[in-house]
Amino acid sequence: MAASRGTGTISNSYDSNGEWQVCFENDRNVGSYGIFTGDRPFEFVLPVTLCQLFSIIIISRTMYFLLKPLRTPKFICNVLGGIILGPTFLGRNKTYWNALFPPRQAEYLVLTSMIGAIYFIFLVTLKMDVIMTMKAAKSTWRLGVMPFLASFGVILSLLSLYYNPQKIAPANIPVSRFSISLVMSLSNFPVMSEAMIELNLIATELGKIALSSSMINDQILWIFQTIERIAYEDGAESKVKLFCKWAFFVSLNVVVLRPTMKFIARTTPIGKPVKEVYIVLILLISLIMAGLGDLIGITFLIGPLIFALIIPGGPPLGTTLIEKCEFLVTEFLLPFFFVYIGINTNLSALRDWNLFLTLQGVFFIGDLAKLLTCVLVSLTYNIRPKHGTVLGLTLNIKGIIQLIGLARLRKLKLLDDDTFSQLVCCVVIITSIATPLVNFLYKHRPRVLVTGIYERQLRTLQSTPRNTEFRIICCVHNEGNVRGITALIESCSPMLESPICVYAIHLIELIGKSSPIFLPLKYKQNKKFLSVNYPNTNSIMSAFGNYSNNSSGPVTILPYVNMAPYKSMHDAIFNLAQDNMVPFIIIPFHENDSIDLVGHVSASIRKMNTRFQAQVPCTLGILVDKYSRLGACNNTNLFFNVGIFFIGGPDDREALTLGIRMSERANTRVSLFRFIITNKKMCGNNLFLTKEEREEEKLDFMLDEGLIDEFKSMKYGNGNVSCYEIMVEDAIEVLDAVHSLEGNYDLVMVGRRHNSGSLNGDEMATFIENAKILGILGDMLSSMEFCIGMIPVLVTQCGGMKLNDKKFDSIGSINVSQKSLPIEK
Repeated sequence: MAASRGTGTISNSYDSNGEWQVCFENDRNVGSYGIFTGDRPFEFVLPVTLCQLFSIIIISRTMYFLLKPLRTPKFICNVLGGIILGPTFLGRNKTYWNALFPPRQAEYLVLTSMIGAIYFIFLVTLKMDVIMTMKAAKSTWRLGVMPFLASFGVILSLLSLYYNPQKIAPANIPVSRFSISLVMSLSNFPVMSEAMIELNLIATELGKIALSSSMINDQILWIFQTIERIAYEDGAESKVKLFCKWAFFVSLNVVVLRPTMKFIARTTPIGKPVKEVYIVLILLISLIMAGLGDLIGITFLIGPLIFALIIPGGPPLGTTLIEKCEFLVTEFLLPFFFVYIGINTNLSALRDWNLFLTLQGVFFIGDLAKLLTCVLVSLTYNIRPKHGTVLGLTLNIKGIIQLIGLARLRKLKLLDDDTFSQLVCCVVIITSIATPLVNFLYKHRPRVLVTGIYERQLRTLQSTPRNTEFRIICCVHNEGNVRGITALIESCSPMLESPICVYAIHLIELIGKSSPIFLPLKYKQNKKFLSVNYPNTNSIMSAFGNYSNNSSGPVTILPYVNMAPYKSMHDAIFNLAQDNMVPFIIIPFHENDSIDLVGHVSASIRKMNTRFQAQVPCTLGILVDKYSRLGACNNTNLFFNVGIFFIGGPDDREALTLGIRMSERANTRVSLFRFIITNKKMCGNNLFLTKEEREEEKLDFMLDEGLIDEFKSMKYGNGNVSCYEIMVEDAIEVLDAVHSLEGNYDLVMVGRRHNSGSLNGDEMATFIENAKILGILGDMLSSMEFCIGMIPVLVTQCGGMKLNDKKFDSIGSINVSQKSLPIEK
């Protein structure tokens, strides 16, 4: 007897002795030897699977490139790519369909898509910070409950009136309506986190509220699933057995697996990667948990979800898993899930378009109800209606969790093929509309919650009274930044009349987590809420604490940790500055040797510094300390020799204001070098200036003169100041004068921009490596051309200013887009 299987033949028979023999001949259903040996690759599973992967990647990336001007998210492009590959478009060609989706490969496609969904759920859950997110959700819980209930109620009511499928058993129709309403009205945490990351809103107030609201929705989903599963069992004995199975499963994770994961994290040396064998073991356990969960009746997706929740997040374990596995899952395994969705979505087979439009209208009305409810509930939290609208649009974004839920309902025969296709289309349409609207309406990321009367006020060094507390925000990346920043704080002259309050913030890139963390580190109270373990934070804050105990004057340290993507890390810091009326923010330069980071991280920090400059609401100082010379001695009575290079303008005035404060310290000498441009042609042509611009120039000149006179008056006090006026005609003479002023400085300060007119930038082109961030003069002072690059440089910028392009000096204004944005009124 012979049977054909794939490209081979299986035969079995009895020989003359009565023994049964099986002949397995040339059965190569999976791999091909290649076309050069006579094989047809599309008759084998592996070539077909790789061709599917190649096709979905090419089509989805092409769609993303074409739809990028419309701000279409990648998720939608992936779904569209699967639909294009499916029977709706290319699948109409039978030759193509039989070649790319042969029956023998169907089971492998389903298995691969399930594995992709399992690992996606595992990694997304691993990023969750349940404790922190739920702690934040306590204050805005109504936004997680009320909009969901409104949408769920509206959709369920309308489906009860208009949805009567003929291909589903009548007894299952109420369950189908309930399940569809639940899936389409929920805002899931994985979907929200991916959307917020793609929109660069995860560290904003809007992003945090959306994440906390979606976490509440997920808890509601888990409760409904539990009740549904228990209610599905017949008899009390079956319910008790099911409960015992669940208890065993949870106990296995909590009692056995969690201590094991903690042991792995604890035995991994600080700064060292987790062993590969542990990574493979964890990935294998996640598959076992999926199979075990499906075996005991809680679906295969709940197993890896619970397992991921018990793994310690952050470094070393959670971060390593994300770094090593996320790319493989999202770029190799997950595309098969979109192929599976696409081949089961057949819009060309739809015949009842009235039902299609009716269902689309039902879900549109349900999402509109969620939007309106979100706006009304937002008013109870003192959130502006505009921002409530944006939040409502955000909570209406659909994603892969909705597709997984719809695929599960289809498998359980609660959805027919036509309804499944319509719901997939609904997910695509709603998300394609909501995402660009959120990106457009919330483009500049303003404050959402009105937290105080000082929210819109601008605070600078010049506007800070001398006899009040001097507040500074100091951002550090690692221990190497601390010494220079503490020395700079000490040079700012802490005294009883004007104590210094330092908000010390450790900046950590968000890796291995979906929820950003901005937390004050009061260890005795809040350490239990910090679910990540970053050993450097403890040593950094200990160093700040030691400085506070040994400073020459009263210095208060308020430690914070800010874990967020570099591209949105500035949002929480600006909110802190506005809430506490902080006039001065200090950030380290990205090329400081003390940072000691790899190239791509240094580039990310450079972009982060640029965003700080573009949107800072107060005065910003960038500390260039490439050789960690500032604060090389821990003696707080160390003598400081500070030089200030002054051309004119608000940025230079901020540097001079800080220098005046430094001169009040007994062991500090401040030298002011003022450059006076004598060539009137270099100062701009007044014929092209309006009356208002001329008045602004006069006002700037008067402010410059008044501040310089105040600095000169300090000479008659403690005598630690000196002022030198240097006459120059052009940019070349400015640089020559700077070269001649080399000396043994402990710190040099300069403004980033100046108002001295259009100096010739072409003549200074050799010095503009970092001109966009430091200004050309600041870049020159921090380069090897000045004091061999050994002198620390503080570049100041006055934030919240609206400067005219004509007044932008090419020194520090090569890129006009780097201007500070005005404070919104």
